[in-house]
Amino acid sequence: MSHDAREWVWDHSHSKGTARMVLALIADRCRDRHCIAYASVPTLIKRANASRTAVRDALDKLIASGELVQLAGRKGPRGETYYHLPAAARFLAEQTTEGGRNPTLPGDQNPTPGGPESDPADPFEGDRNPTRESGIWPPGGTDSDPEGARIPTPRTIENRR
Repeated sequence: MSHDAREWVWDHSHSKGTARMVLALIADRCRDRHCIAYASVPTLIKRANASRTAVRDALDKLIASGELVQLAGRKGPRGETYYHLPAAARFLAEQTTEGGRNPTLPGDQNPTPGGPESDPADPFEGDRNPTRESGIWPPGGTDSDPEGARIPTPRTIENRR
């Protein structure tokens, strides 16, 4: 479920910079669609590679914007602060009630199979090796091999004796 919350941050959050990174780090720890997670400032500092001041300022901005709510009276196993991402939770709850797991694309578009926003189909079928056929691999080995040599096999070692 952290994937859904994290995707909400990247696709819908209005936060910027370190605040966006901190929100994504907290969202990454959400276990379900309620979007509640705990995190400590030292952990956020380390994972965001930011200063203590930057992380605290980011948390303050996120709380002021309403994208993050600090839950009073709850502590994690090592005294971490609990947070709630209410907008993400609302969005994910709406997705569940609409029957879809994935958020809609901008402009309420739905991906069409084979369209530009869908996963590409596997262009190679069967037993052929398209990489070798396209000439990407030289027949005698790669350029990074010493003098284009191949790895010796037991048969080639016996033939050298």
